[in-house]
Formats: sequence, structure tokens, C-alpha cells
Amino acid sequence: MRSTSSWYRLSGGAARPLLAVSGSALLALPSAYAQFTAAGTVNSSAVLVRTLSVSSTSPLDFGTFAPGATPGTVVMSAAGSRSATGGVTLVTTSEGSSSTVSLTGTPSTSYSVSLPSSVLLTANTGNATMTLGTFTTTLTGLQGTLSSAGLGSFGIGGTLAVSGSQAIATYTGTFTVTLSYN
Repeated sequence: MRSTSSWYRLSGGAARPLLAVSGSALLALPSAYAQFTAAGTVNSSAVLVRTLSVSSTSPLDFGTFAPGATPGTVVMSAAGSRSATGGVTLVTTSEGSSSTVSLTGTPSTSYSVSLPSSVLLTANTGNATMTLGTFTTTLTGLQGTLSSAGLGSFGIGGTLAVSGSQAIATYTGTFTVTLSYN
């Protein structure tokens, strides 16, 4: 009689290799799973919007004023009100105005505005400068929404720093208004 630990077992008088059949069946299972693949579909889409277009319909103008012996400021609100601090005296021959910015884009879309922290205005004679900063807008939180026609506008104001005995001249400069869709 043969041992049960043998590779062969007697069954009906014939010796059959059990482990050889069982072992090859177990080895075939992992390769069958490795050959399994699946395919699926993924939806995709894109939305095109109009490019935001911006233009200044009026400049930020601080009007006419006289510097004093001490530093001061001229403040133009985004709504167009002008005031002065320190040694600056406002002259009424030119009241100045806030800047009005007009924009076009995708109808009923919200946007954000970004303004510089400060810019220099340079005198038309000599090399004197004044710093324009603390920009304000008529928007709430520097955000707005275009109309159903894709139009919008807002005012910009700022604060002009005037040194004591600032050089008498006409000062000019530019700054960039950056708009982006939310």
C-alpha cells in the first residue's frame, strides 16, 4: 500500500497525480485576473467666455491744489469727492474727478478687480514725483457683476501724497487695472 504523503493516490486501481493538476489550476488563476481589462467613457465639456475688455472713460484727476510747507494729501473718492489733509490747500478752479472704468464681457458674469499698491506721478519739468496710492473703487470688495448685456462700469479714487514744498508742475502717470472672471 502506498503512503498518503505520496504524489500519487490510488483511485479505482489507477494512480493519478493530484498535486500536479491542483497546482497548475492554482497557478492559472492569477494570470487569468491579470488579463482582465475594463473600459468606460468619461464626459468632457468646455465653456468659452468673452474676453474682458476694459477702458478708462475718464482719468483719475486730483484737480488744482497748492502745496504747503508741511506734507499732506489730496484724496479723491471713487464717487468723485475731493478733500485735503495736512499742508495742502485745494483750489476750486479745477475740482478734478474720479476715474470711470467701463468694461465689457460675458453677460451676467461676476469679476474681480486688482489695483496696484502705489504708482509714481512724475512732474512735466524736473524730476519731482508724487506717490499715488490707497486706491478705492465704487465696487463692494473689489468685485462686480456684468449686466445681462455684458456691460459694467465702476469708479476709482485714490490718495495723492504731497510733500512739504512740493515742486510746482503738472504731474502725470498711469496705473494698470486688472480684471478677471470669478
